[in-house]
Amino acid sequence: MEERPRLWDRFLTERDRQVYAASGYGKRGGFGSRPALFIIDVQYNFCGDGPEDILDGLRTYRTHCGPEAWAAVAHIERLLLLAREKNLPIFYTESARRADLRDSGVQVGKNHRGHEKTVIEGTHATRVVAPLAPRPQDYLIGKRKPSCFFGTLFMSQLNFLDIDTLILTGCTTSGCLRATAVDAYSYNFKTIIPEETAFDRFEASHAINLFDLNCKYADVVPTDDVAAYLRSCPARVETP
Repeated sequence: MEERPRLWDRFLTERDRQVYAASGYGKRGGFGSRPALFIIDVQYNFCGDGPEDILDGLRTYRTHCGPEAWAAVAHIERLLLLAREKNLPIFYTESARRADLRDSGVQVGKNHRGHEKTVIEGTHATRVVAPLAPRPQDYLIGKRKPSCFFGTLFMSQLNFLDIDTLILTGCTTSGCLRATAVDAYSYNFKTIIPEETAFDRFEASHAINLFDLNCKYADVVPTDDVAAYLRSCPARVETP
């Protein structure tokens, strides 16, 4: 395994460690030269209105991810400020539904919160948390499925902006972040996940999904490394 302790280490069996060492997974893919920062579903219904125990938070928002969400927000905010300083493209997703929930599709039948109203577009619950609030010039992508690439204009915007590196932050690690990371890799983007900026409601799922993504699809690296990379990037000059 890598020398630096990783949060997934305690979940791996000895066999897992041996397979990892022998199989060649986990090579660092590296950064490109034309990055965009992407903030996935960092909304009040996933973060809560402030840091609190997850079981308390679930009484208000059943999509709540616990105090780890607000810890991640602080790390995302740090990268957001650096990206803004360099005039880099910043994307957000809004995961929300229309009031009658008819755009939820099979999700309504897959979980017990399919008919709840904390997912309705235009409400406080589905707004990006205030410390990360988007500006008018940022890109807000509405989505209805886990991957931001599915059924949206995301790919066309990335092509137009000539992006080669996607820095993915947000939630959930096992859901929308993972689905978007796999699609980003499939479209040949260099895919970076700053470790401290990702969060999930399930501890084991969070750790193992980061492990698996780092093995095959993305570089899961310390936020410090991503911050250093962003500081090294030249400021982006807008083209007409």
